[in-house]
Amino acid sequence: MGEIELQLRLILGNLHEAVCVINTSGIVTFWNASSEKLYGIKAKEIVGQSIEKFFKDPILLRALKEKKTFQNLKHNPKGETDVILSAVPLIYKGELIGAVSTDRDLNEITNLYMELDREKTKVEILKQQMKEITQDKYFFGKIIGKSKALVDAMTVAKQVAKTDASVLITGESGTGKEVFSRSIHEESERKGDFIPVNCSAIPSNLLESELFGYIEGAFTGAYKKGRPGKFELANGGTLFLDEIGDMPLLMQAKLLRVLQDGIVYRVGSSKPIKVDVRIIAATNKDLHKLMENGEFREDLYYRLNVVTISIPPLRERKEDIPELIKDFLLEFSKKNNKNNIYMTPDAMKILTDYHWKGNIRELKNTIERLVILSQDNEIGIKDIPIEIINSTNVTSFIDLDREIPFDFKEAVEEFEKNIIINALEKTNGNKVQAAELLNIKRATLYYKLNLYNLTKYL
Repeated sequence: MGEIELQLRLILGNLHEAVCVINTSGIVTFWNASSEKLYGIKAKEIVGQSIEKFFKDPILLRALKEKKTFQNLKHNPKGETDVILSAVPLIYKGELIGAVSTDRDLNEITNLYMELDREKTKVEILKQQMKEITQDKYFFGKIIGKSKALVDAMTVAKQVAKTDASVLITGESGTGKEVFSRSIHEESERKGDFIPVNCSAIPSNLLESELFGYIEGAFTGAYKKGRPGKFELANGGTLFLDEIGDMPLLMQAKLLRVLQDGIVYRVGSSKPIKVDVRIIAATNKDLHKLMENGEFREDLYYRLNVVTISIPPLRERKEDIPELIKDFLLEFSKKNNKNNIYMTPDAMKILTDYHWKGNIRELKNTIERLVILSQDNEIGIKDIPIEIINSTNVTSFIDLDREIPFDFKEAVEEFEKNIIINALEKTNGNKVQAAELLNIKRATLYYKLNLYNLTKYL
């Protein structure tokens, strides 16, 4: 036995995964201790015997005969134990010399993930408690996510918050435009109130009185003593004009005059009222197109658009979805007196891949429903609404298209590299958790990352 082969057998023999090697005749030539433990078959019983004598239609034999690589395939080779199996043909100097497989007990993997999720939940609870302590004073703490597009938007928002400049926030419905506007107000030096107005929710004939107020007898049904408008209520603070693109042209002209002069007149009155109001406007429409169509005033647009903040839709920052889900799980678990509900990795992946047309608002409502209807502490695929599952491209664990010829040493290295990458992906790049998942020391993991040039995970 050569030195390299001896080293390889030593490595394979100490792997936590079950490893089996067969020759071109399907005869088992290697069977490590983890295989003995997983299947209850001693090496002395199976080595030198046909793999088919112990397993019916083994995937390893298919990899040999079809010269195809199988990766992360859920399999039940003995009818007792579900495993995640990978198998690859072994090629040496252009010739097929056998095949190798690695198996791992699926129950063990599931238990590890469940334990990991439980520990993550504890951390999230602590983070949520810290957030509750600070978020009333620091509203940007309500904005969840670390994607570049979101961080860029937050950076601009924080910069403009310290000024009195008008801000235009653009983004689809449900992306969090009001949360951004409240955050800007809370970070500003303005001591007055934050007053929101949804321009699309108020009938056009009432919008003027809502914004500017009215005096007694101004119209039928008016309060006897009159009523202040939103501008007066926001004096010294911030007026948030949501869905500004739906404001009628006549009201746009009156709004522009107030922004220019800083003076409002209540409906039915000629008495000027001086106001100091910062305007933050938001829209889910293309204001440029509305201007081209004559539906939005160009001069008002430039008055509002001193600084523009574009909030990306959820589908363009999918990396933020798991963190949002965990935050909502904590929020609604607490709200509904549930005991720290968590979500399985498979369910999390489906929700992450889903195209959230309603953005954060739709996601939040979905998580609230899942929490309310949950029967235990776990939310799995069985709990996900069927319309979400049907519209999500849920792919199989199996990759039948990849055909990679290796010699024995290269095959082992490729398997080891893929196992490491898998662990890091599953733990979102957390090397401490990945090392625990792989049952190796952290120093060993760093050594392997450098060895296989996996620099993006360092």
